[in-house]
Amino acid sequence: MGSARELTEFQQAVLVGTLLGDGSIAKHGHHHRLFVKHKAAHRSLVEWKREVFADFTTMQLHEFEQQLNGRGYPCVQFVTRTDPVFTLWRQRFYVDRRKIVPYDIEHFVTPVSVAVWLMDDGTAERAGVSFQTHSFEQDEAKRLAMLLQDAFGLKTSLMKNHGASIVYVHGSSLDALRALVAPYVLPEFTYKLIPRGTWTP
Repeated sequence: MGSARELTEFQQAVLVGTLLGDGSIAKHGHHHRLFVKHKAAHRSLVEWKREVFADFTTMQLHEFEQQLNGRGYPCVQFVTRTDPVFTLWRQRFYVDRRKIVPYDIEHFVTPVSVAVWLMDDGTAERAGVSFQTHSFEQDEAKRLAMLLQDAFGLKTSLMKNHGASIVYVHGSSLDALRALVAPYVLPEFTYKLIPRGTWTP
């Protein structure tokens, strides 16, 4: 049975940013559903995403402790209902069980997507901002760096971090990045756009 619903353009953009970041799509029954999980300190982002996908979501936010290396980390998550529309995005963003960066990623990324990706995986560096692309292969990280450069005019390069390649936006492009995402970044996440080298105690 097909789905009568499609994602709105805004939902698509948020979904793409979420899949570039911490989100995942998993099978449940015949079709798939979206998992959104963040640390408890980022609850406002989970609440916002739940509102974005409200017409696909009945589950309330769920708080729990995730165990990692013997330590507990407070997390907040929600899961959408299963729907064929998520099956389609699973096919785009996964090969077997691995999340990938699709070859045609430039067709899907909008400024909203970049803002969501930044809130998920952005980190203020000494001079610029990085996107923590550890779960992707080097050529996929390069694809994302080129996308930010070609589509949005940002100066980017790859940096090594914990044996993986992460996408670095140079300080010279910070104003352009801020202008791009400013309408969509939640106030609690604007700190990710302030390089550590510019902070004054």
